[in-house]
Amino acid sequence: MTWLLFSAWVMGFVGSTHCIGMCGPLAMSLPMAGNSTFDRLFSALVYNLGRITTYAFYGSLIGITQSVLVPFVFQHELSIIMGILLILMSVYFLFFQKTIRVFNNNAFYQWVTKTLGVLYQKSSLQNIFLIGALNGLLPCGLVYLALASAFATGTVMKSILFMSFFGLGTLPAMWSMVFFANYFSPLLRGYMRKVYPFIFALTGILLIIRGMTDAHNLHDTIQTACRK
Repeated sequence: MTWLLFSAWVMGFVGSTHCIGMCGPLAMSLPMAGNSTFDRLFSALVYNLGRITTYAFYGSLIGITQSVLVPFVFQHELSIIMGILLILMSVYFLFFQKTIRVFNNNAFYQWVTKTLGVLYQKSSLQNIFLIGALNGLLPCGLVYLALASAFATGTVMKSILFMSFFGLGTLPAMWSMVFFANYFSPLLRGYMRKVYPFIFALTGILLIIRGMTDAHNLHDTIQTACRK
């Protein structure tokens, strides 16, 4: 469990360069609730807490869906299957597709962007939190990959924790965007994006190990019960 959450954090941390490129302009133009350094830091924190809240909500939906659709006896197999898929995706992104593309031309996306435009008109902590929450709803290939991993965690709580730690991984870069945006050059982001496939592969390996370990433990439990 610890290594799985660590992989979620690393996925978010490394992938945060993607977040800077996609969501950086939104973070840099926040309607700050004050001009002091503390106000800017606190506003940026509230914004990111909004994003992480949305990711945790995603995790709860994925966890509930998984618990309903996948019986307990098949959860170990699902973890192994999702792990294999992540490894295959890492190979695909490493050798064939350098970027993660998403489709954002739909009514829901247009509603989100329109609502964001309204929220940016007024400076308040509530609006800043809502901007972050809506930001989490924007199409993002990296978030979709994190959700695929969360789907195989086995329980609702683990799924929520996985997505929360993924969001926490993006926090350092996105929080520092307020002050250090100029240091995240396109060249640096390009180098860090090359690490993405290896993070996906690591997560896939951890999911496979988890599935095999849980299946082995379940087998031992059943054998012990039969002996009694």
